[in-house]
Amino acid sequence: MRDDRYILVVHGDKKTQRIVHRILGATFCPVHVVDTLAQAEARIAERRPFLLVVDHAQAIGARARAVLAEHHGLPSLVLMHDAEEGEVPDVLDVDSLSYLMANPMPLLAEEMIATVLKLLRREIFGLEKYLAWGVEVRERVLDDAADRVAAVTELDDAIHACALGPRAAAAASLIADELLSNALYNAPVDGAGVPVRRDESRAAQRPLAGREVVTLRYACDARYLAIEVRDRFGSLDRPTIMRCLRKAVSRERNKISMSTAGAGIGLSSVYGTCNHLVFDLDPGSCTEVIALIDVRFRPAELANAVCSFGVFTQEAR
Repeated sequence: MRDDRYILVVHGDKKTQRIVHRILGATFCPVHVVDTLAQAEARIAERRPFLLVVDHAQAIGARARAVLAEHHGLPSLVLMHDAEEGEVPDVLDVDSLSYLMANPMPLLAEEMIATVLKLLRREIFGLEKYLAWGVEVRERVLDDAADRVAAVTELDDAIHACALGPRAAAAASLIADELLSNALYNAPVDGAGVPVRRDESRAAQRPLAGREVVTLRYACDARYLAIEVRDRFGSLDRPTIMRCLRKAVSRERNKISMSTAGAGIGLSSVYGTCNHLVFDLDPGSCTEVIALIDVRFRPAELANAVCSFGVFTQEAR
């Protein structure tokens, strides 16, 4: 770990500053805290931070856009509470935004630490990073495209067996089915990056081998039910992801076009169903999507919750 890396937090509320500083300090990466973007600009001019953590109210302003445009590629994590659902579309328009933490603190501590450690260590893959140590992870490697239905049924049975309830089972089944469909039919591309399976029947059998093999993994630690789907093409990119997330939170009518081919409909549905959605990208090699469902609350308590998300890209070592 390089000694010159530090995290810059921009937040005007002193209580929140203390909480965020304590959480991020657990990573042993230096944390600098300022009240305003003007103060942040001065710090950035002196030394570029490893990560910018900013309150959503300041992130959507013109000054924030100017700062991020000037320092292109600076990873930014936006903090917002679930009561601010209507402001998510504006937050998603922030340039270079890759991480959104929407749960009220201190509940987001584990996810925030996982986000920072993944970036610090450049180890981005695996649902285990979001769950308690030692949980049982179940894995299903699909040998045929038609195995998708059996894999989702197996997941549904497992959730009912551990008494997580019908809400969690229904959400997990929808998420798994959509993510598997994306991995099986949208991810495969040819050498020119053109999709080669998108128009195939979702019910037809197709043996899977080599890069077309798809893996489903899932686990639960009594906080989160985690569902992970991985393909071996790595064709999903950040612009497509952000476009899908904007569809999911758009207040426009007919925000998702049912006539549009591709992963947009599925990923938008997944984002609207889970509590934290994570994309781990190794371009040209692997895409891993992890959906976390919070099983600690009743459906009514989460009815207006904003879904957190993260988009990570594997760096060359």
